[in-house]
Amino acid sequence: MKLSYFISFLFFCSSVFSQNSDVAESTNSYVANATTPSLRANEIDESSIIKGTVIEESTGKPLPGVLVVIVGTKLSTLTDAEGKFSFRKMPAGKYNLQFSLFSFATKIISEVEVIDKEATVLTVSLSEMNGVLDEVVVKTVKAKTESVKSLLTMQKNSVRVSDGISAESIKRTPDKTASDVLKRISGASIQNNKFVIIRGLNDRYNTTYLNGSPLPSTEPDRKAFSFDIFPANMVDNLVIYKTASPDLPGEFAGGVIEITTKATPDKNFQTISVGTGYNTITTGKNQLYSKDVKSALPSYFPDVATFQALQSAHTESSIQQIASLAKTYQTDWNLDNKKFSPNTSFQYTLGRYFKFNGDESLGLLVSLSNNVTNNYNETNRKTYDAPGVVLTDQLDQTYNVQKLSGAIVNLALKINVNNSFSFKNLYSVNSESRIMDRNGSLSQESDPLYLSSTNRLYINNKIYTGQFAGEHFLPVSKIKINWVSSFSDVRREVPSERRNTYVYIKFDDGTMSTPTANFSINNVGADYPGSIYTQENKEYIYSTKVDVSKKFNFPKGYTTDIKIGGITQSRNRDFAARQLGYIPFNGKVGSVNYGDSTFSSAIPTQTNATIFNASNMGVLEPKLSGLTLYDGTKGNDTYTAESNLDSGYLMIDNVFKKFRVVWGARLENYSQKLHSKSDAGAPVTVDDTHLDFLPSVNFIYSLTKKQNLRLSASKTLNRPEFRELAPFLFYDNATKMNTSGDPTLKITDIINADLRYEIFPGKAQLFSVSAFYKDFTNPIELQAQANNSNQYKNANSGTNSGMELEYRTLLSSMFGSENTKILNDLTLFTNLAIIRSKVDISNLVSSASLEDTPMQGQSPYVFNAGLQYMNKELGWSFSANMNKIGNRIAIHGNQTQGDETPAYWEKSRTVLDFQLAKFFFKDKLEFRFNVQNALAQDLDFYQNNDLPGTKEITGFPAFVNKVFTGDSQNKNGYNSQEDDLVWKTKFGPTLSFAIYYNF
Repeated sequence: MKLSYFISFLFFCSSVFSQNSDVAESTNSYVANATTPSLRANEIDESSIIKGTVIEESTGKPLPGVLVVIVGTKLSTLTDAEGKFSFRKMPAGKYNLQFSLFSFATKIISEVEVIDKEATVLTVSLSEMNGVLDEVVVKTVKAKTESVKSLLTMQKNSVRVSDGISAESIKRTPDKTASDVLKRISGASIQNNKFVIIRGLNDRYNTTYLNGSPLPSTEPDRKAFSFDIFPANMVDNLVIYKTASPDLPGEFAGGVIEITTKATPDKNFQTISVGTGYNTITTGKNQLYSKDVKSALPSYFPDVATFQALQSAHTESSIQQIASLAKTYQTDWNLDNKKFSPNTSFQYTLGRYFKFNGDESLGLLVSLSNNVTNNYNETNRKTYDAPGVVLTDQLDQTYNVQKLSGAIVNLALKINVNNSFSFKNLYSVNSESRIMDRNGSLSQESDPLYLSSTNRLYINNKIYTGQFAGEHFLPVSKIKINWVSSFSDVRREVPSERRNTYVYIKFDDGTMSTPTANFSINNVGADYPGSIYTQENKEYIYSTKVDVSKKFNFPKGYTTDIKIGGITQSRNRDFAARQLGYIPFNGKVGSVNYGDSTFSSAIPTQTNATIFNASNMGVLEPKLSGLTLYDGTKGNDTYTAESNLDSGYLMIDNVFKKFRVVWGARLENYSQKLHSKSDAGAPVTVDDTHLDFLPSVNFIYSLTKKQNLRLSASKTLNRPEFRELAPFLFYDNATKMNTSGDPTLKITDIINADLRYEIFPGKAQLFSVSAFYKDFTNPIELQAQANNSNQYKNANSGTNSGMELEYRTLLSSMFGSENTKILNDLTLFTNLAIIRSKVDISNLVSSASLEDTPMQGQSPYVFNAGLQYMNKELGWSFSANMNKIGNRIAIHGNQTQGDETPAYWEKSRTVLDFQLAKFFFKDKLEFRFNVQNALAQDLDFYQNNDLPGTKEITGFPAFVNKVFTGDSQNKNGYNSQEDDLVWKTKFGPTLSFAIYYNF
């Protein structure tokens, strides 16, 4: 049915296309090519271009149908549906360009300089004549002044409160993935090096779009998108929308993250880059690795139902069949040693532009990249019997190799100035090989028990997303139509995660017992030796979105832009996990009952290299048995889910002099289904449908041409993710935590309010200050349970509020020395977010004195700062970037009396990065030297004890605490004298060098 709607829409587009074609043909009669004989076309390079965008001064929106004329020549063209224009094969020199459109003041841009084999880019703004249509107004402005002013206009007139970063800014950082890029944006921070937190709201409250199409969650244990799967060098820009408007999806609270991949070119080019990196505690050091880390279950291996049917039968024949399978299924459990290689990076990009008759053109962009990052780190993990009383103390040594490969193939076809189509494709493969060697105590009493455990993990994430889009402008009716149809395929596979564990006793006299693997009949899993875990997650998203807009002009300068549209989206997920393992062979064969009493005592003390060999499987000799395989998969290890979203919206954009009001509403009909089973095999079903009305309003008052005051209010929501509803129990070997979902979770309703003042002084400078408030009903939080377990739960309510301060300034402006070259080349930028939140968890716990708790993932402050130096004449650039976040809750505690479980807090840390670059041969060759994570501060997690008798903090430190954390005593902060450090991870700085060449 949805497909038929889309086909009908395409038929509609084709029916109006004839109108566009007629107008386009009439336009072509006076549009001349820039390649006339008088301009020596045959001698001029194809890449000598004048191009740009024409926007409306009052709203910043692109203007289609603007007549652009090169004064003194016969050259002219019209801007397309996105306000873009271009003149190709232009001889070097200076030109005057005239821009005219009915009801707008004509503007002439003078001194537009064309340099041979380069593109000259303009951004031009036109102002309406406020009903005075019989008066000819021509304004002349210099090109440099106009472009700076118009870029400012685009920023100033954004409908929503948003922050972002461009490809040019990304180039000036050592960032390798989109997750690295995101931490540069105001109010954003990154958790676990891949999940984004916006305005203190964790990853589950954010929505991700790629080229205008939605992306699903990539994780098996949380509602989150893993941004480390996107190479940073394939991103054209990244924007976070922090306030709602009717044309944005209604499901977010922190922000909508819009990733736009590189666009198709308007000239031919090739670039290639190669690089290498050195980590101070990794490169050249010992690496523990497994030759068989990617090993999956063979094709002949029986599925869960067949295997468990053999187990249940427990006949001589069935147990012998399983033992035979155990002998046949052989993998290498041994771990070998070698040296870590340096990090490597490679990217090749090809751009091609094909010009046809008239305005017809085709653009092609192909980009391939591959990055290999090696990393070693050490994590000390402790558990406690009581505050300050250590129970277990273990050291994890992790050897990690991450390979990130990506490919982009983008096509853009322009039929005429009013019709264009694009087809964007991205394919990304992110694989990770991780070996963990864990050693330490299981107890602290006399002759304590110790553990030695190894884990072999390979994760393969694949994502394909494709978008077929069209942009149309109907010049007679002045209607703009944009549409995009997309398909995304996201897959996450763990072929086999294999864990083996030995225990031994360290005697008080310094001696130790032989390490032994304690196998148990009919018990497999993370806590048992010989564990084999597999997982596959497949998800598909189909979506089609249509936007139609038309502007209406009224007397006295009053305008209204009406935009309507909708989206239909379908998601399907198929998730399956499997838990296998080795146990003592047991059952009756012949007249002998095999089991613990016949189990060979020599097997548990064998090393990883031999313990699971075929010679140790099944019946070894009469009355002596070895190991066999066991399938411990439960009903809740598998689930299927689907959701369908149908939504429509109406957005009205009113402009009257200095006032602008963008208002409207969105209607979303959402259905969600999930099918799984409980541990015992009972059906678990979720089947919900909701219709939600989501109004929003954005008020903008232009105090001056460079200053805005914004006020916005909206209602949004946050739906449970499939994973959060599924009863599946996920075990994370790194944290030793179990996480499960709750099928009874409810939708979170959110009321949002924002106030922002912003000033744009010019020369890409910015100053803004914002305040925001959010009220949550039924927020979804991750709560700690007993026995290292966590579960998603609805709290009663919550609030989140804060302030954001951001500025970007030239040092010449700061010191009043605008004629000083070095100060003009230096840019200083800072953004600071101070955030407070509170969640009411009284429905989840039973406590006589319930303490106030911030929302999970909320930092009391997020601070970014940077200094950039760019000298184009000498070809040098330098940048320094800093990111710091405050302490935040990673997992909520449980305050129930008699069952108290402390919360897990992540300690504040500072990340500092540097880049030095040098350009040669007119910017064709570039050398970059990067230092990433220069401070290499430890990543610490702790349990906050807040013991009585702590010394009171007074004076200036108390004032700073009050401002940045909301508590002069900073009771939630880390105090090494009283708080329990549960995880401590060490990292090393990474130094890298890369060469870029442009053909």
